[in-house]
Amino acid sequence: MAARACSHRAATGDGAKSFVVLLAAVLGGLRATGGGAGLRRALRDFEAQVLERAVARGLRRHLWPAPPGSLEPLLEPYLAGRLGPGERRRLARLCAEMCRRCAPAAATRPQVLRLLGRRFAELHAAVPGLPLASSRVLPGIVLRRDFAAYCPTDGELRALLVTEPLRPALTAPGVEFVVDSEGQYQSSLRWIAKRTEALMKHLQSNDVKLLLSSVKQEDIVIYYAKLYGVSVVECLSSEEMALISEITGVSPYVPFGDTMDREITETAVVTFCQPLLLVSKRCVHVGFASVCAFQPHCLILCGPVDGVNEQHAAAVQEAFTMLQQLFKTVDQRGEWKAEGESQSKVSDVYAWHSSATQKQLVIENTCNTNQVSECQLKALSDETERKVFDSDKSDLLVHNQKNHSIPVLVAHNTDAVTAHECLDLGKGLEKTCCHIVPFKHEESCAGVAQDYSNCLIEAGSVLPVGGYFEILLHYYIQDYAKQCQQSEVTIVSNVVADALLSIPKALYQTERDGFNKFYLEAINLLKKNQPLPVNSEALESVYCKYQLVISVLHCVTELLSIDLVIGIKRPLQKIEDRDSEDDT
Repeated sequence: MAARACSHRAATGDGAKSFVVLLAAVLGGLRATGGGAGLRRALRDFEAQVLERAVARGLRRHLWPAPPGSLEPLLEPYLAGRLGPGERRRLARLCAEMCRRCAPAAATRPQVLRLLGRRFAELHAAVPGLPLASSRVLPGIVLRRDFAAYCPTDGELRALLVTEPLRPALTAPGVEFVVDSEGQYQSSLRWIAKRTEALMKHLQSNDVKLLLSSVKQEDIVIYYAKLYGVSVVECLSSEEMALISEITGVSPYVPFGDTMDREITETAVVTFCQPLLLVSKRCVHVGFASVCAFQPHCLILCGPVDGVNEQHAAAVQEAFTMLQQLFKTVDQRGEWKAEGESQSKVSDVYAWHSSATQKQLVIENTCNTNQVSECQLKALSDETERKVFDSDKSDLLVHNQKNHSIPVLVAHNTDAVTAHECLDLGKGLEKTCCHIVPFKHEESCAGVAQDYSNCLIEAGSVLPVGGYFEILLHYYIQDYAKQCQQSEVTIVSNVVADALLSIPKALYQTERDGFNKFYLEAINLLKKNQPLPVNSEALESVYCKYQLVISVLHCVTELLSIDLVIGIKRPLQKIEDRDSEDDT
C-alpha cells in the first residue's frame, strides 16, 4: 500500500491523503460485502465495463477546459493542503510566473514543465532568514559556488564546460615519473606553466571568457585564467553540469594534448555572468542562451529557516509535476467503445447519441479553411496521447465541405471558448473561426461527442474543487451499475461509488451537515439535469483525480491476490559470507 501511494504521488504530484482515505473506504466496503475470490476479477470488469462508461457518457459532459493563460486557479487549491493560506497564495503566483517565463510559448509548456519538475533542485536557491515575500523569479540560473577567478566583462561571452583538471600532467595515469635532480623538477614545473599559459591563450583566442568546471582546478590554472581575463567557477555538481548541457546543447571540453591550434566549437553563449550575494552566501548568476524550449529562469526561495524552505521547495516541485498531468489524456478501451452507441457515419463525422437531455453546443464552422482529409480524421482517432493541440491534431472536426455545420457535444456549463483557446495551445487553429450556439438534444440527431479521438478525458480538463469530481463519478457509476448483468460487478460498483464519497466527507467534516447539504443539492440537480453551482476560481485536474481512482483500484486488486500473511517476530537476518584470513 505504501509503495502504491508513493508511486501515485511521484507520477501525478498528488499527495497520499486522498489515496489513503479512498483506499480505506474501498477496502472497508468490500469487507462489509463479504465477497469471495471473484472480487479481484470483478474489479477488473468494473474498470472496463462501468467506470469508463460512467466517465465517457456521464462525467465527460461536465468537464471544463482549463482557463487560458492562468495557472493560479489550479495551483492555489493544490497547495492548500500543503501550506498555509498566506504561503500558498504567494507560492502559487511564483509557480505561475516561473512557468510563464520559462515557457513564453504555450505550446512548449508540457516539455518545460517536465524539465522544471526534473531539475527543480538546480533551478532554485533557498535563502534562510528572509520572509517569503522576498522570493523572486530571476532570469538565468544561480550556481551555488563563488568565483575562483572573476574577470568582469560586458555583453555576451562564450563559456566552456570542463570535467577534468586543465593543468597538464607530466605522464599518463599509472606511469611513474622519476626526477633525478632539483633542476629536472624545476624544468618540469616550467613546462607545466608554459603549457597552462598556452592553453589559456588558446581559450582567449577563441573568445572563451568563462570556465565552468566540475572539478577543482590547480592554482596555476587560476593564476593564468586571471592573467588572460577568463573567469572560473569550479566544483560544480554533476547535476548542475547536466542542466547547463541540456540548456545550451554543448558537451564538456576535452583538451587536445599537444595540439593547441584547433578551434573550440563546443562553447555556450552566456548573456551575463556576475556574482550574486544571497544573505551571506556568495553565488554565481549566469544567463544562458537556450537552444531548447526552456528559457532559463530560477526561483530564489526565501523563508525563515531551512526547514520551511525545504517544505516550500517540495510543494513547488510537486506542483510542477501536477501541472504536467494537465496536458495528458485518458484513452478509452477498445472492447466496449462501440457497445450501445450509434456508429453510423453522418457526413464523415461519427455520431454519438447520449441518453440524457442535457444542453449541448453546436460548433459551426463558418470559414473557408483548408479541408481535412479522411486520412487526417483517422490519424486523429488513432492518436493515443496528445500533450499539445497542433493544427492537425485539434479537438475540432472539420468537414470536407465548406460552410458545413458540425454539431459537437460539449459541457453545457463551460464558457464560450473554442478548443484551441484552452491553455493557450494550438495557435495554428486560429484560422478556423467558430461560432458557438446552444441547442437541445432533441433538436439534432447527430450529437457528436469526443468519441472520435477515443479519449475518455481530454487534455486540459478541469473541475472545481470541493468534491464535485467524486459526486459526479459516484452518481454516474451508480447509474451504469444498474445496467450491469454480473452481480459481483454490481457489488463492486456500489462499493466504489460509496467509497468516493469519503473524500468530500473529509473535506466537509468541519461543517455541521455540510456534506449532507452539498450531496443532496448536487444529486437533485443532476437528476433534474440542471447545472451545478460551482466556483471557477479554484480548479483541479481531472486527469489526476481519475488516476487516483485507478491507482486505488489497482492497489486493491493486488491486495486481494494475497492469500495469507505470515507474521514474524523479527526481520530475517542477512547472512553474510565471511571468508577467513587463511582462505583469502
